[in-house]
Amino acid sequence: MTDAQTLRVAVRIPETDGDVFVFCGGLFHSQHRLQAGIARTLQLEAPKRLAAVQREPLLASGFAPEVWRVIFGRYTVEWGGVQTFGRPLRPPQTHEQPRTKWLAYGSSITHGMYNQPMTYIQQAARHLGLDVYNCGLSGSCLCEREVADFLAARNDWQVALLELGVNMRDRFTLEQFREATGYLLDQLVRKHPAKPIFLITIYPNFATYYESDITDKDRQFNEILREHVSRRNHPHLHLIEGEQVLDDFSGLSVDLVHPGEYGHMRMAHNLASHMRTVLAGYPDL
Repeated sequence: MTDAQTLRVAVRIPETDGDVFVFCGGLFHSQHRLQAGIARTLQLEAPKRLAAVQREPLLASGFAPEVWRVIFGRYTVEWGGVQTFGRPLRPPQTHEQPRTKWLAYGSSITHGMYNQPMTYIQQAARHLGLDVYNCGLSGSCLCEREVADFLAARNDWQVALLELGVNMRDRFTLEQFREATGYLLDQLVRKHPAKPIFLITIYPNFATYYESDITDKDRQFNEILREHVSRRNHPHLHLIEGEQVLDDFSGLSVDLVHPGEYGHMRMAHNLASHMRTVLAGYPDL
């Protein structure tokens, strides 16, 4: 958060080329392509029109326009600092950002891969007025105990969403899947007994319309997720069927696993609608 008219952000991506997206509050500012191993200093100019218009419409995203948001993608980042040329620099205060923080854990579908920063998670967060911590892990999301313990130990979120299973079907038996996902749910519920936790079954994919061993695995994994919610009968554990979110199969890209741009938009709308209905029962959020 700064009122500086010019600021410089020093960053480096050591391993791969990648894009950096910059926002002023909820407003897109600029996109920058970084080359692997080359340090860059991004010079950012505060848009002059923001100071000329009424302030209230600029707050619709939940973020004040003076909150500079630098969003990275699927790569490691080395942060070199921010230069504001003598102007104050501080973290945003409560009234300058969405009050409710949303923790999302899932596969590359949730992480968004090449759809940053317009993934269905980020778009749904915008619909709901939430600030999302996207902890999606491309090629992973295996519900390791260490990850489960880490997510459960965090106290910086009020809403959680779990998209589980698609990356586990080639590596886990049914019992291993039941144990790993059950441990994650138990840890989250035990450490955060009053917070809403959403569990999503596997999104429709190529196996949904192609009979194979993976098709059976998807069905069985989904049934295990449903059983987790049913058996725990916890008032704050909520199941959402993946087909209710990705309800248009043509929203996928040609690999028939990852959503395309239209798919992310449609999923965001559907997910936000389902979550909004549930979150209406939590007036403090």
